[in-house]
Amino acid sequence: MKNKITSKFNPWQKFVTPLMFVISLIYFGVFRYFVIPSGDDYFWWGPRGSYLLHHMFFGPQSIYGGSSNGRYLGNTLEIITMHYQPIAILTYAIFWTLLLWGLWRLSGKTMLSLVMSFLFVFTLQDGFLNNILVWNAGFVNYVPPIALALVYIWLVEKGREKDFNQFMALGTLVLAYIGGLFTETMTVAQIALGIFVILHFRKQTKLYHVTYLLGAVVAAVTMFTHRGYRGKSIYRNTTFDPLKIWENYARITHFWLITFNVAMLVAILLAIAVLIFRADFSIMKKSILTVITLAFLGYYIAINVYLKRFELNYMYGYNKIDDNLSNMEGIVSLLLVAFIGYSIFLFFKTDAKMWLYFLMTGVIMGQLLFVSAPINCRGNFLTYVFTYLITMRFVLAAMDNLKVKNWLTGLLVLVLVVVGGEYLNIMSTNYEANLSRVDDPEYYDGKVELTKHVPYRKFVWVNDLLNQQVPRYWEYYFDK
Repeated sequence: MKNKITSKFNPWQKFVTPLMFVISLIYFGVFRYFVIPSGDDYFWWGPRGSYLLHHMFFGPQSIYGGSSNGRYLGNTLEIITMHYQPIAILTYAIFWTLLLWGLWRLSGKTMLSLVMSFLFVFTLQDGFLNNILVWNAGFVNYVPPIALALVYIWLVEKGREKDFNQFMALGTLVLAYIGGLFTETMTVAQIALGIFVILHFRKQTKLYHVTYLLGAVVAAVTMFTHRGYRGKSIYRNTTFDPLKIWENYARITHFWLITFNVAMLVAILLAIAVLIFRADFSIMKKSILTVITLAFLGYYIAINVYLKRFELNYMYGYNKIDDNLSNMEGIVSLLLVAFIGYSIFLFFKTDAKMWLYFLMTGVIMGQLLFVSAPINCRGNFLTYVFTYLITMRFVLAAMDNLKVKNWLTGLLVLVLVVVGGEYLNIMSTNYEANLSRVDDPEYYDGKVELTKHVPYRKFVWVNDLLNQQVPRYWEYYFDK
């Protein structure tokens, strides 16, 4: 099976590609302007955030809880972006665009890969949308470090064909150190990434590979020697009980890892089906693999329809769900992971990047398995980035040299324009509705509370819980 994607970069794409990234910067800048702060955003904007900033992000657990941590850059960026909107807009636009650029560069410089990269944001399940895309506190801790990790993977790939000068070693040292000061999961994942790269190259390891790993280790030491991680925490907890780990996985986390990512599941399973059809396998092997692929596809479409009857809480988890259903779902999700791994073995056996994405997904998810509190979907956003890269690789390979590829690209461009426009419309509508409800002196004085939600609640963190808005911030906002 040929697994190298044909990469024909037509001259006209040299104009279209930079234009799309310029549009991306503008789009995300406008998008960030409309983002409504919520919850922790006000914590970091206010006096508690100022206290932590001036005390190396350490404070009493009874007051500061999980905010007393070693996320030095994530916390600092949260405070700065909550005080200076131009910086917030610029940061948001740059790092989202950098993430999309990383997806594109790592998937081959084709028009289809470009469009699929830009669609990434619009395939985000509701949990990721609510906790990452439209929440400043989520964005600052999760998007920058994963975008920087993709830059490093691209540099490693680029280094196969180009000799970097001696300054690259310093560059990757700084890159890893910066990327390791945002969120604990990515801090550990960076170390794994550095080790995987060195193991892959072995005797051909270059200095900038070593300095990246060194930077990742130093970042981890900097983060985890923070006093906030010592002693008993009222916010953070871990478990090594196998039964508790399985319960958390089956009842909560596997939904974010697998089930809710419907667009990704449909795309990767259809792509695998196409690759099976095109492969030089025996009729028996083709038939068995096709049945398995279509069974997974049918199952995940059906289970998502069925799960609609169960109400999600504001953190996009289930308060109540039948144990038999959750256990079955958890088992099927593991079978799917194994099947995708087997499919990588079949079609991309020698593709080091595919195995890297697969392993990185496991490293990140492996850490999250031991977390018993707090459990939220945000950490799984990191796994989604790598699984999306795997999906893109499957789709691009399936469409390679097929006449329908141009039609698919055109269709996806249309989807991108329509959905992108709709998201901006939703954000601007919410923005105006929010300004209307909070611009009230009686609200500032504590005489009345908010009683109206914005029209599109999932586009504000925790589905626009009214008690997550802070009058003092909006009073200051209108008095500026």
